Amino acid sequence: MLCPPTTQRKDVFKALAPLNVQRAWQASFAMICLLPGLSMAQSAGHAQLQEGARAWLAAQQRISADALQATPLDPRLHIPACTQNIQYDLPFGNRQSVRARCDQPSWQHFIQVMARPDATPAAQANTATTPAPTVAKVNPGMVMRPVLVANQAIKRGTLVSPQQFTVVEMALPAGESTYLSDASGLVHMELQRDLPAQTPLRSYDLKAAQMVRRGQQVMVSVGEGKGFLITLRAEAQQDGVMGEQIRLKNTESGRSLTAVITGLNAARAL
Repeated sequence: MLCPPTTQRKDVFKALAPLNVQRAWQASFAMICLLPGLSMAQSAGHAQLQEGARAWLAAQQRISADALQATPLDPRLHIPACTQNIQYDLPFGNRQSVRARCDQPSWQHFIQVMARPDATPAAQANTATTPAPTVAKVNPGMVMRPVLVANQAIKRGTLVSPQQFTVVEMALPAGESTYLSDASGLVHMELQRDLPAQTPLRSYDLKAAQMVRRGQQVMVSVGEGKGFLITLRAEAQQDGVMGEQIRLKNTESGRSLTAVITGLNAARAL
């Protein structure tokens, strides 16, 4: 969208409209010109994150990146620029939900990466001796897969555990990859939304749990691996997730210290 100067229109408008109306019109006009630039920058960041996840998973599977496609991220999602290398992994035990993590600033997002429908299978040369899966012959559009289903209603912000879910076989679209089936990926995760009973769990329902919150008392171990071990209480000066370094304050001495989060309201001094 081009927003060239419109001097003649502004002069006419100033002559006809009160001062406060002129200012409101000018502010609206400037915002309309600015929004496309912001949207383009945000889209570029999304595309870079998707391409990074696709290239990483292709390298892990030793296949061409052209054989994979990444599901577009929510356009409303703002992703700050990462000042370090973005780290990728597969936290849920499947080969579709790729987690992208940044340490500075601290954030993580999940990208769904799956095989392209038109991609040529790597084992095409052996199709004469390798029969196609029976499920695909019966119904190419749906497949039976194990899915984690909530045993009861779970509130947003709850620290989830494998005991809260049951594995159930469900018929899902062949290209659907957001449903989770491996309960081992639930460790140190919390819900981002309310989850009704008997509802399947998806990757975007979860985020890394806040193991320590600012202002809370934290049990800190000091001297581990140095031949002695003591514990003390300290007040958290910031929020943190598992494995993250945070600042704390010794409530007795008033001194500050840095520690790594090792559990719920627990940390190890550095």
